Amino acid sequence: MDGVQPDTRSLYRVYRPQTFSELRGQSHVARTLANAVRDGGVSHGYVFAGPRGTGKTSTARILAKALNCAGPDGEHRLTSPTPEPCGVCAPCREIAAGACLDVIEMDAASNRSIDDVRDLRDTIAFAPVRDRFKVYIIDEAHMLTREAFNALLKTLEEPPANVVFVLATTEPHKLPDTIVSRCQRFDFHRPTMQQIVALLTAIAAQEEVEIDEEALETIAEHAQGGFRDAIGALDRLRSFAEGRIHTDDVLAVLGVTDTQLLIEITDIVVDRDPSAALAFVHRLYERGVNFSQFIADLLRHLRRLFLLQHLLQPGEDPALLRALGQNVGLHPSAIARLQPQAHQFTPAALIRFMDLLGHAQSEIKAGLDGRLQLELALVKLTRPHLELSLEGLDERLRRLEGELAPADAGRRHAGSETRRDTTPPRDAGRPAAVPAEPIAPRAVPSSEPAAPQSATADDQHTGSPLEQITRAWPVVLERVRARSGPLGALLRDAVPVDADETRIVVGVPAPFICERLREQGDGDSVAQTVADVLGAPKQMEYVVSGTPTPRSKADAPVTALTDAQRIALIQRELDAELLTDDH
Repeated sequence: MDGVQPDTRSLYRVYRPQTFSELRGQSHVARTLANAVRDGGVSHGYVFAGPRGTGKTSTARILAKALNCAGPDGEHRLTSPTPEPCGVCAPCREIAAGACLDVIEMDAASNRSIDDVRDLRDTIAFAPVRDRFKVYIIDEAHMLTREAFNALLKTLEEPPANVVFVLATTEPHKLPDTIVSRCQRFDFHRPTMQQIVALLTAIAAQEEVEIDEEALETIAEHAQGGFRDAIGALDRLRSFAEGRIHTDDVLAVLGVTDTQLLIEITDIVVDRDPSAALAFVHRLYERGVNFSQFIADLLRHLRRLFLLQHLLQPGEDPALLRALGQNVGLHPSAIARLQPQAHQFTPAALIRFMDLLGHAQSEIKAGLDGRLQLELALVKLTRPHLELSLEGLDERLRRLEGELAPADAGRRHAGSETRRDTTPPRDAGRPAAVPAEPIAPRAVPSSEPAAPQSATADDQHTGSPLEQITRAWPVVLERVRARSGPLGALLRDAVPVDADETRIVVGVPAPFICERLREQGDGDSVAQTVADVLGAPKQMEYVVSGTPTPRSKADAPVTALTDAQRIALIQRELDAELLTDDH
């Protein structure tokens, strides 16, 4: 052998940034720290906050090298810190390897007690072994106990001149304000998908690894904004793939759900096919899919649809999305594939889809069966009328409106059943009987009178306004049903309760019917029909009057009946025929 040992380190260690200029996506941090080192304005304490894999610990090490770099010629040629450490002197090499005696790294997740902090505090008073500064890097600093923070507080307030503290954390809100106020805080930003893809492309070229562009984007998306996670995934794929890395390799190794599967289940929900949804879940089960991971991937897919729904109109060029600076984590070609599906949902339906999946994911984390939770969510989405929610009740109402209208029309045409408030056959020369209001109960005859006849012109203009609309109401209902079946279904049990020369008050049995008639503008359609029948425009008002129910004979207001109502009652009870004076 030639004596050269291959580098067996993980890729993320090999390509870890070693200078401020190599930091990716954190230019605001790199520039500020480099200028502070150059101008001699280094603080005694720093808080590095940000998501995992964004370079917090790497930046802390670069800062330590910048403070202690001795120069490429060694022998402490440099007498002051430098913003560009050489990387070849003994301090730089030892710090990069984590072997420098004057740079102490402490994992607060495993060394979080007050005794650990006391031991650290006891060493602070000693001068550096060799270098200019002693740098204490406390990783996951939010894991320290309250007592440990209190023990560290005095040291942070009055540290020795040659000591620098760096507290790295992914949860800065858990740090006490007394600690943060004594340090300079830097927030590390989550890198964009394009930045991660660019880094992976450069590493793949350096390592002579061939990989598809779509595979790179899938890795970047799976990393969720972490450089370290993305490089680690590429390292695994390099060992797995034989030759070029394809998207299928990424899906197999990382357990990412294929986009085509996400599109398929979304289409099933759009079609409201519960059988297909359950069969789809069974396929996932047979494949050994992790249901929690699948739901997480499906939620990301729905988020893209949600963004596309609000950022792009149907038919617009997906390149406009990038031009506007928006980023949904997809290539424009993939956006074009998802754009039609995004507009198959209403915004409310898409939000409900995500809410149900989020609830299912929470139940899975609580220990419930993942397969069952996904099945329940999909059945609720494909059969919303089974739910006792506002969406389910609205779906039931729409179904009833569609079913009642044709059924009611069929009964009228067959002549087998007629509404109880219609008038019996009459002679044209006599006034029509008023539709019966709630009166004394009677036995329902096997054959009821036929459908009402149209009111004559004389009938329309005789009597009080309430009597006029009451006589004409059956005709109004007939014409409304002819115009709109759902509207006719809503008015099926409606009756006029008050009227004057300009308005008509109609009573309906339920509040939701009253609200739908008011809010949906259906009153205008009824008003137009009333104007056509009565020959004069009227303003329609709707009130909840309760559903008409039979009352006992003792409570029936028989004495309040008009002559026309008495005639109608006699005809119904005796199944009598009304004869004219000529007979």
